[in-house]
Amino acid sequence: MWYPIKMLRKRLALIFLPVLFASTILLAQQERQIPPPDDGQFGTKFFTQLRSIFGTFRDSDLQRVFQLAEPIQCNELVSGRGEWRPVAFFNDNRKLGDWFRDSIEEVRSDISVYIFKGPCRGDHGPVQLTTKFPVQESIDAFADGKIPIDRVDVNVNAPVSVVFDPRSGAYTFDLPYLFLVSHQATSDLFSLNPAHFGDRYATNVTDMWDCKAVSSKDITYRFMICRTSTAGRGPGSRPPSRTPSDGSSAYFILSDGSEAHSSVTLDFGDGDHPSAAAVPVAPPEPQGVIGWQAPTYKSQIVNVAMTEFRIRFSPETWMDRIGSNQVVSNQRIASLQTAKPADGADYCMWSPGDPSMLNRLLSDEPDMDVAFSVQGVNKGGGQPSSSITFLMKTHTGTRLGTLQCYFPRTDTADIVGYDRWSSIVGGTLKLEIRPPDSQINKN
Repeated sequence: MWYPIKMLRKRLALIFLPVLFASTILLAQQERQIPPPDDGQFGTKFFTQLRSIFGTFRDSDLQRVFQLAEPIQCNELVSGRGEWRPVAFFNDNRKLGDWFRDSIEEVRSDISVYIFKGPCRGDHGPVQLTTKFPVQESIDAFADGKIPIDRVDVNVNAPVSVVFDPRSGAYTFDLPYLFLVSHQATSDLFSLNPAHFGDRYATNVTDMWDCKAVSSKDITYRFMICRTSTAGRGPGSRPPSRTPSDGSSAYFILSDGSEAHSSVTLDFGDGDHPSAAAVPVAPPEPQGVIGWQAPTYKSQIVNVAMTEFRIRFSPETWMDRIGSNQVVSNQRIASLQTAKPADGADYCMWSPGDPSMLNRLLSDEPDMDVAFSVQGVNKGGGQPSSSITFLMKTHTGTRLGTLQCYFPRTDTADIVGYDRWSSIVGGTLKLEIRPPDSQINKN
């Protein structure tokens, strides 16, 4: 897991792993300077919004926050110079601390940079990522006033591929560019920052990243939340899991410092952390367009029946599956024959209806052709588990399918929140509501 230290004199973003042994090779280049970000990119409003994000995330369940985040578009990743910088940090283990930048001076002093490049083939096409991290002894010399910042040595890592995972809705990449900092009895300490110029990479470990957009009605700048975890690599290593266990992940907030041209409304919390200050919201939608958004973080699922709602099926995931019975658990889909939910785990079962009309559910606007309803059933009275059932029909009454979600360890269906349901389905399904005031007056 990550250990964050904000001061320049100390190492940044350190990682703990079980003891590993392997030979190492040198893969990096060296350059003297990374162009600093423009002051105009990181203005006062930027830090106001970052402070709001930090306050909201600090006391949240970060795994759930990440699951509820929206995919980022390829053209946003590579926009401008494609340079993204770390502006905040969190750890599953809160004892290890967290931090955020609160001035342009702090952003400029951390010269780590993530550079996304490449042509976007579609909304979520693959791109390349080049990372640059400063050499620690050079950073220490700058902190001591011995050299100017443009004399700090920087490692330039070879580009890696960044690909979109439709199941999680995240752009993913691996950074096999970790340096062994110290050897301990039960764990080794690694860092993305080399301690000295000429240090060699550890070849037995890699750093896995999954990145999604940070969006809400009050956020106009571009931010990404990136979940990071470490895994062994090489002979004898287990295949890495991109769904790390609780307490094993760290989270970075990256930003390119620019304001987005559009905004997706997403509520990450339950209202306990209001924005630090009012900021301009995105321009209103064109007349006649209905706005949809995710329910609030812990809102009760059965209460979506009190407003208009819809469920969107990820076409990439469901195209070849929607016509047969499927089990959804732990953000994965499997057939009835191969599904193996853990004992007592929450899960959902999909049962298709009229096969000639199922493509309606794969539309970007399924509410145009589909009527959705929801019903909760409590545990007891012959029911071994509480459940919530979503029924999908055409507007003329033809059944398109049923999604029945089971919560074995819950006595009543009305306490199941959106965060819990989302932890089952991940990016495979999206539940959206239309607030009563989202219909724009056409007159």
